[in-house]
Amino acid sequence: MVHALVASTRDGVLFTDDIRCPVHIEDLASASRELAVSDQAGMFHLAGADAFSRHELGVLIARRDELDAIRLPAGLRADTPMPEALDVRLDSSSTQTRLRGAREFLHTR
Repeated sequence: MVHALVASTRDGVLFTDDIRCPVHIEDLASASRELAVSDQAGMFHLAGADAFSRHELGVLIARRDELDAIRLPAGLRADTPMPEALDVRLDSSSTQTRLRGAREFLHTR
């Protein structure tokens, strides 16, 4: 999506007010496996260590891929009819698995 937005081959924006904690799929799989074989029961949250807006994450991806991040369109999800929560930060302390933040798994500074 980031590549398409930078290339203007896709319409849309990346929201600056929509906060999430992206997690690497390998970390997610390890933590899920850990919880599945444990004696723990209930609902668990698994999220990365860094909280980012979708736009900030797009900028990290663009930089990693050597794209012009300035070309990423930004917008506010609060200005749309989408009813989801704007800031979703999760407590992932139920697992011993280290859940890396996007800065680390995207190898950016």
